[in-house]
Amino acid sequence: MKKKSFIKGLVVFLSIMGALFVTGLIFIFLTNAGGLSTLVSVLGLVKTQSLYDLDNSRVFEGAASGIVASLNDPYSEYLDKNTWQDLKIRLDAKFGGIGVYILQDNQGRLKIFSPIKGTPAYKEGIKHGDIITKINDDSTVGMSQDEAVHLMRGDPGTQLSLSVYREADGKEHTFRIVREIINVPSVESKVLDSANQIGYISLSQFGTRSAEEIKTSVNDLVGNKKVRGLILDLRNNGGGDFDVSIDIAGIFLDGDKVVSVADAQGNEEVYRAGKGKVDIPLVVLVNEDSASASEILAAALQDNERAVLVGKKTFGKGLVQTVFPLRNGGALKLTTRKYYTPDGIDINEVGITPDYVVENKADDSQDLQLEKAVSLIKKQLY
Repeated sequence: MKKKSFIKGLVVFLSIMGALFVTGLIFIFLTNAGGLSTLVSVLGLVKTQSLYDLDNSRVFEGAASGIVASLNDPYSEYLDKNTWQDLKIRLDAKFGGIGVYILQDNQGRLKIFSPIKGTPAYKEGIKHGDIITKINDDSTVGMSQDEAVHLMRGDPGTQLSLSVYREADGKEHTFRIVREIINVPSVESKVLDSANQIGYISLSQFGTRSAEEIKTSVNDLVGNKKVRGLILDLRNNGGGDFDVSIDIAGIFLDGDKVVSVADAQGNEEVYRAGKGKVDIPLVVLVNEDSASASEILAAALQDNERAVLVGKKTFGKGLVQTVFPLRNGGALKLTTRKYYTPDGIDINEVGITPDYVVENKADDSQDLQLEKAVSLIKKQLY
């Protein structure tokens, strides 16, 4: 008796789901009749009239890419299998390439971020802020960040032709760079001022190992080298892993609110720092190329009055992307949430204003921002 009731219930459930599915299809057709008609016509004409055979796998990938492109969101993207693998390698911080980070700005331009010291790009003279115009003679107009990264990767020993526009001199420069295996630690640390016991940590990206690298550096500087003040440099850091920014905030905060995120339905989630506070004076350096996860960390430290910020207004990327792996080996990178600072501020396309606005001159080797940070640490120490 129970078995018959279960089967009957299942049939009713499936019937309802089938009816809803059909209703949904009818609704889509009625509200998008023109678009669906065009799509069917194009597929039919290609199938019957094209000189070339239709590749079904590429049709579906093209459709997926087109759906995401229609969002007009520079941060959402369909990633094919190769591009998705490249992205995972980049976050793991070990790859074959020339040794640069790149970020797409609000104008869609691909900009060089912080050539890594000792790498082929650094040795050949690539500079921070260079705008990529061509990769192996392919124009970068309309090219996504992930597509560019994929093109710049290659087997060690192979050559890459990279053309960049340099705003400082208003000229285009072309470099021929031989790729190498790039092993990238995201953290550099040192005692900046031994007399006043001031430490310095530079974080270049929020990769999978960055939180552990920061912990190791802080423990060394504070525990072994006995620094009494610390400067955290997030300049030219284009971001990375959202969760890593929360982990790093937990090194300097003590259970405080780090960030809140809200999805399209208005559902909000609050992220708080762990309890592992390093309680020494802290100054954070930022500039116009500090973005995404860098801004989450900087805002958390500023709003909780844990640190003061020095430098220039940040990039203004207050959106969170989620990567959804797909069955074909690719992935969908989709903007799913917007984040707000602990004080509830939306910084997207606005940025974070430092407590002390200081600008370095492009043609001057003197680091005025760092000097200001040192002076602020000294005031807190004495």
